[in-house]
Amino acid sequence: MHKKLVHLWDKLRFFWYLLNYLAAAAVSPLFRGRPEYRHLWLVSERGTDAQDNGLYFYRYLRREHPEVNACYLLSADSPDRRFFNADDRLIGYRSFSHYLALVLAEYKVSTHIMGFAPDMWFFTKLDRIWKMSGKLVFLQHGIIKDDMPWCHAENARLDLFVCGAKPEAGAVAAGFGHPPGVVRYLGLCRYDGLPTGGEREKSGMVLFMPTWRAPLKDVSAQEFESSTYYKGIMELLNSAALGQLLEDTGYTLLFAPHVEVLPYLGSFRSSFPRVRIQEPEGREVQRLLIEADVLITDYSSVFFDFAYQQKPLAYYQYDDAEYRRGQYPQGYFDYKRDGFGPVVDGVPELIQALAPMLHTGSMEGRYTARLNGYFPCRDQENCRRNYEAAAALGQMRKDG
Repeated sequence: MHKKLVHLWDKLRFFWYLLNYLAAAAVSPLFRGRPEYRHLWLVSERGTDAQDNGLYFYRYLRREHPEVNACYLLSADSPDRRFFNADDRLIGYRSFSHYLALVLAEYKVSTHIMGFAPDMWFFTKLDRIWKMSGKLVFLQHGIIKDDMPWCHAENARLDLFVCGAKPEAGAVAAGFGHPPGVVRYLGLCRYDGLPTGGEREKSGMVLFMPTWRAPLKDVSAQEFESSTYYKGIMELLNSAALGQLLEDTGYTLLFAPHVEVLPYLGSFRSSFPRVRIQEPEGREVQRLLIEADVLITDYSSVFFDFAYQQKPLAYYQYDDAEYRRGQYPQGYFDYKRDGFGPVVDGVPELIQALAPMLHTGSMEGRYTARLNGYFPCRDQENCRRNYEAAAALGQMRKDG
């Protein structure tokens, strides 16, 4: 019964989205000539947030290209509205102005496939039947390292597919089926906000940021606490060797769980005063990645952002076979061959790898060499390259 009700609700939602979209298309000629919709660039992440490449790209447009008619899509109740001021132009997520912008925008730019639409899944499907006008620019949410079928050409029609690393661009161009020239190595916009090495003040923080496990979504608290995922995290948080290492070095470990962990956050605890647990809501991920001296993760692509700053990290992959079965099959990126730090599958090995990092605060030479090969353009020009590539799409249309 519950599943039938959910299915019915989805059908009603999708009908409402389509009805609004058709209404906006019908009246769009009345709005096309208005200044707020003329040559519009609609920029977003998912319509509800502004902390990622979309925000950095929008800020770049406002600062460096005020001649561009850019607006940012954001829900009225989003806490990220604090990042904007009165001079910024915001369009309310799922408002009728949003539907009009979706119809009229010449550029539709987002960090997720169809992230500028009222519903990503529905409008991705609709685009196969009724192609959306304008140039579709995919800024990406992070660097792709595994095979992601929903980003393949048969599932996502794109005019520009931005990649943040050179090997990533090669793998995506070769394996995802997009036309030549669509996939480009330009760098992620948010990387403009990252320091790229050199002397920096130590914060005394080790950041532990594992990713989520999709098969655990909506399970009971009892099932969650029985999972390998939970047990591996708890083993680290309550390791006596970790507690002693933190005391000896003066460091604090901050466990920053994935947002999907929020319903189970009360299940995590540690008996050591230098181990802290942070709630996912309201935090600024990039700020944590900048402030931390050392990163521990498993498979989260945040390690690319961290390594970009030439700081030491370790991969704690205690459930590799289970993760590969339930989440992503391995792509072109091999952690042991290509990673920017040691790969371990147990807490004792992790503590052993962590100790020299806390004492030196430096990335080993072999990992620095990998870093330089992965990011040949490690600078603060990523937004510029993204803009120039996107703007060139419009020039190609004029020339054609």
